[in-house]
Amino acid sequence: MISDEVKRNCVQKTREITAKYVQTYWGCAQSSFMGIVDGLKSVGIEIMTPEVQEAAFKGLVGLSGGTGNIGWGNCGAIAGAAFAISYVSDVGREKQLEDKENRRIAFDNAALTIGQRFLDEFGGVRCRDVTWKRWGKWYDSWNPRAKALFAKEERERGCLSADICTIALAAGWAVEYIIDILNNPRTLEQAKKDFEEGLKQSTTKCSLK
Repeated sequence: MISDEVKRNCVQKTREITAKYVQTYWGCAQSSFMGIVDGLKSVGIEIMTPEVQEAAFKGLVGLSGGTGNIGWGNCGAIAGAAFAISYVSDVGREKQLEDKENRRIAFDNAALTIGQRFLDEFGGVRCRDVTWKRWGKWYDSWNPRAKALFAKEERERGCLSADICTIALAAGWAVEYIIDILNNPRTLEQAKKDFEEGLKQSTTKCSLK
């Protein structure tokens, strides 16, 4: 069982590591993912081998900036975080072929944690949802002038610091959820129960609660 003290230390360390990676890799998906993996490793929790980490990195680069830097897709920070959460859910091909409903374990682990957190904090999971909520505007990353303006405001607002950067915050939230999952793995029975409860309480509100 991973203690609350270790969890708190891991969250802060992950934010600090991720904030540095943001200015190293310059991509939200791969930066959040790397921060999560190395943040967990800093407190002795290794969720994947270096080889798997490198392979995953390659797949995440193109998901940054709202998918290929177009801004319309999911925020890269949540993409990297959800990937890591899904990974520790341990639903591989064999497990899913055994029973397709096993996918609900990973669905719930991602949706009820980082997915719900983004809905609560930003009102959505897209890159544009996050920037509108935090900045009151959206920047076209393919426009050099807009990109330069974004970088300028980012520095002026201190948005690259560990306790403000969206990517660092998302990575910190993710390791908190991952530790909870490792301490208390979700079962298919629990996922089915939560699904049935969700149907009973469903509303038109855009929420997973």
